[in-house]
Amino acid sequence: MRIRMLRATFAIAGLAFLSVLLLGQDQPQLPVNAPTAAATLPLQQHVFVFVQRTDRHAKYSKPEMFHDVLNDILSYLAAKKVAIAVDEFGGRNHAEGAMPLDTVFGIAREANANSVLYFIVDRPATKWLKVTAQCFDMNGKQIWQEEASSGGGFSGAHGFDVTTEKLHGELDKHIGQEGIPVLVSAPDSSPARQ
Repeated sequence: MRIRMLRATFAIAGLAFLSVLLLGQDQPQLPVNAPTAAATLPLQQHVFVFVQRTDRHAKYSKPEMFHDVLNDILSYLAAKKVAIAVDEFGGRNHAEGAMPLDTVFGIAREANANSVLYFIVDRPATKWLKVTAQCFDMNGKQIWQEEASSGGGFSGAHGFDVTTEKLHGELDKHIGQEGIPVLVSAPDSSPARQ
């Protein structure tokens, strides 16, 4: 009886070993030092974008103006293919009231960002609109700061147009540089056309 059990056990073990060998043959094996696609792509960096409204702007400008600035910034960065980190938890990317910078950094860390692009939308007494852009690393060290504003013209709409155009020009100097990474595309592996 014991001999039969041993033979059955060896037979089952042999079949299992054989099936592993046969299944393993269908799997293509990469050479040990062959680079994988992930190893050849640079690590994608992301910037967390946050837009803050000052109390002065809330007091002297309509909420629509703040949202127009917010939408303009996000649209502009998207058009420039900036790699933006997204707050998956709550989609937080702006505040219409005071929010501590530490809280903004906390959201950025949760979004796995490598830097923070922080905009302050203000309404000084002599300007229609003033937007300050600050870029920080994740340790809170400021990398650069730019600002754009407009006090001329007869309307806030004119101030918006002038300020956002100036802001775009200031941001252009930094896109693709430290703090504002652009999306990394996969290398084209299709054959070259003649």
